[in-house]
Amino acid sequence: MIRAEEVPVAKVPPAGFAAALAAGVPPLVVIAGPEEFFRREALAAIRTRLGPEVEVERRGDRAPTEADLVSLLDDLRTPSLFGGARAILVDPAEKWLALDPDLWLRSAGEAWSAGHLILVAESIDGRTKLAKALAERALWLAADRPFHRPPPWQPRAKPWENDLNRWLVARARELGLRLDPPVAHLLMSRLGARLGDLAATLERLATVLAPSGERTVTAELVSAHTPDGEESGLFEVVDSLFLGDRASALRQARELLRRGSVDAQGARTTDATALLLQATAVALARARQLREWHRLRRRGASDEDAAAEIGIGRPFIPRLREQAAASSPEAIERTIDRLLRADCDLKSGAGPTAEELVERIAVGV
Repeated sequence: MIRAEEVPVAKVPPAGFAAALAAGVPPLVVIAGPEEFFRREALAAIRTRLGPEVEVERRGDRAPTEADLVSLLDDLRTPSLFGGARAILVDPAEKWLALDPDLWLRSAGEAWSAGHLILVAESIDGRTKLAKALAERALWLAADRPFHRPPPWQPRAKPWENDLNRWLVARARELGLRLDPPVAHLLMSRLGARLGDLAATLERLATVLAPSGERTVTAELVSAHTPDGEESGLFEVVDSLFLGDRASALRQARELLRRGSVDAQGARTTDATALLLQATAVALARARQLREWHRLRRRGASDEDAAAEIGIGRPFIPRLREQAAASSPEAIERTIDRLLRADCDLKSGAGPTAEELVERIAVGV
C-alpha cells in the first residue's frame, strides 16, 4: 500500500499525468475538468497502474446521502474482501463533495489504510476550502479543454498557434508520427475540435502509414482520410463577418449548414433553423459590443476602459479592436438591421429559407 507521504501530490496537466503515476496511485486522486476525453484516459491510466488484482468500485450513479458519504469513507479504511488494496471511483463527484464539507476536510488528507479514492467531476469550484485542500493533498488532473484557436490577445497569430494544435502534434509524436503544425491545423479544420475524433484519426493514419515505413503525416494524407470541407463554428463565422472577410464567412457558413455545429457537450446540431437562431444571437451580441466600443472610443475612453465598460476581459481587447477597425459604425448598424430582419423573416415563416438567411448574414446582404 502506498502511503500519502510516499507519493508526491500535484495539480498536473494531462500530458504529465502518466509520469505522476510512476510512483504508484496515491490514496487520493482528483480528475476535474470539462474534457471528457482526458478524464477517460486518466481513468484508464489509473486502472493500468493499479493492476488487474485491484477492482475499481464505482459509485455516484444516484444522489448520495450523508450516510452514503460516511459509508464511503469507512470503506476506504476497510480492506477488500479479497485482500489487498481497494479503489473506489466516485463519478460524478459534485454532489458527493457538496455533502458535509467539514467531514471532507477532515478526511481529505488521510492516508487510507486500505484504499484509493478517485474523484471525477466536470467542475470543482476552486475558491472553496475543500477544493484548496484537495489541490494540496491529492494528485489532481486538470482535464481542461485545450483552446482550438490562437489566444485572443494575438489576433495576428498563425491559425495553428493554439493549445489544441500543440496537443495534436504531441499526440502524433507519441504514435511515432511526424505532424507539422500547419498539417495539424488542416486536420483540425476538417474534423473539428473533439479530441476523441482527432485521436482516433491519428491512430488510423498511423495504421495506414505502417506498411510503408513512412512516418510523416502529409496534407494529402489528411485530405484523403477526412471528410471534405471545413468544420466551422458559429464564432468563426462571426469573426470572419466582422473582419470583413466575406469569402471566408460564406465558406464557413456553408460548411456549418452542411455539417452542423458541435456544442460544448459534444452534441451536433444540423437543423438550419436552430443554427440561424444561434448565429443571429452570437452576431447580434458581437455587433452590439462593437457598437459600444466605437461609442466609447469616440468619447475618449481607453481600450481598457472601453473593454471594462462593455464587460469583456482584457485578453479579448486585440481581437475586438481589430474587428472594430474593419467594421465602421455605419456597417455595424446595417449588420444589426439585417440580423433583426433575418430573425423576423424566420419567425414569420415567409420569404427566404433558414439556409438562405444564414448565407445572407455571412456575406452581409
